[in-house]
Amino acid sequence: MAKRALLFSLVSLFFAAFLSASPAQVADGPPCAVHEGTPFNEAARIKFECSSTRPLTEGASHREFALKLGSLAAIATPKLSWKQIDPMQEPARYVKALLEYGVKDNQGVDWRIEDNKASTWCHAPWFQDLRERLRGMTLERGSRPFELHARQQTFSQNWAIGFYNDVACRRLALVWQDPASPKTKDFAFPDGSYAIKLLFTAAAPSEVPYLAGSLEWDAAIGEKGEVTRMRLLQVDVAVKDNRLNGVSGWFFGTFMYDAATPGNTPYERLTPVGVTWGSDPTLTAFQYEQRGKAVRESWVNPAVAEKFFALPRHTLGLFGRLNGPVDNPKSSCIACHGQALDWGRAITRGSLAEVSAGLLMPGPPQDPYDDGVVGRYFVNLGTASFVNGTQPLDYSLQVALGIKNFRAWVFANYPQMADQTTDVPKFSFPTDPFEVAPAAPPEPSMELFMR
Repeated sequence: MAKRALLFSLVSLFFAAFLSASPAQVADGPPCAVHEGTPFNEAARIKFECSSTRPLTEGASHREFALKLGSLAAIATPKLSWKQIDPMQEPARYVKALLEYGVKDNQGVDWRIEDNKASTWCHAPWFQDLRERLRGMTLERGSRPFELHARQQTFSQNWAIGFYNDVACRRLALVWQDPASPKTKDFAFPDGSYAIKLLFTAAAPSEVPYLAGSLEWDAAIGEKGEVTRMRLLQVDVAVKDNRLNGVSGWFFGTFMYDAATPGNTPYERLTPVGVTWGSDPTLTAFQYEQRGKAVRESWVNPAVAEKFFALPRHTLGLFGRLNGPVDNPKSSCIACHGQALDWGRAITRGSLAEVSAGLLMPGPPQDPYDDGVVGRYFVNLGTASFVNGTQPLDYSLQVALGIKNFRAWVFANYPQMADQTTDVPKFSFPTDPFEVAPAAPPEPSMELFMR
């Protein structure tokens, strides 16, 4: 009888542990593992639905991130509060309406959108190898000493996660309707598509005082999955608004957390940095420094700009263009997102194709006084691509990087399928005849986010 009781207790303990464990903990091998011999379609589905493959330590008591994908289900006509506001006449009110829209739906569930029963939000797929396990954040450009504040003595890591509204989610679902063959031909988001991104920093209030009292999350950002306390620093919003189709069709807005801003919650203390809809192509160093010209296709909050004027970065974006405190001061929101495109092929790390792509794709000017480089980067693309012969992806870096990561995975693991998993032409580089196979499988890319 005693033996039966002991056996029953052991079995009960086993099932209790099994049922309380996360799927990643009970999986056969690493999270979302694809075993040798798995058919391509099934392997692609496993990777597509995977939340995170990164390690996790010290996180047994934490809730893990759960990927939520877009749906093809019909959606109701959205009520878009910002449509009643003229962004040219009331830019501050317009960008605040964008922030309120995203926060209203998600703050109640602390951005665990799988818990949101009132509305449909989703994440972009194919970041499973980059997302940390607790909040699904991915590594962003880090903040160099003194970029955030005069007291900032050390480099700080920044991590972020983005969310899409139901209008945008349905378009993402169309791209990935077949997880083994994404469709990017003629890609464009419909009017009313909206995205919001929360950027957290490892910087402490002792070095960046305006972070005091900010929203805090634990994130497994260590190389072995060690958990670090992060603080909300920046929030980016973007909306497809067809009232300005000729320039970009988008409005990008940025907020920063500031402890000095009146408010009872961290969200109320988010201060608008600005809103932008174009790249100001004619704004050169001479125009800015010698003639006193200012941006015309952005509104930048002068109170926020003043905070950064005395720092080494001097401006938020180049020559007064809009960028967030975390972002590259030699770039701008619109110019950076304009790089979103699909090459129709894999571009692996260390390959000649990667070198060629880097030469074809304009990047932030290292020398701001080189008008030629500045002019090639700060252009108003409209619906065109930065590189002729490639498919533009409507200013969405998350779509572009997800596609890039998918194509690299296919090339490394199922090379015979590489040319069968694209519906846009494969871009041909002059160096293709001299290309050799990479020595190691390519790593997932965050290149555009890190610029």
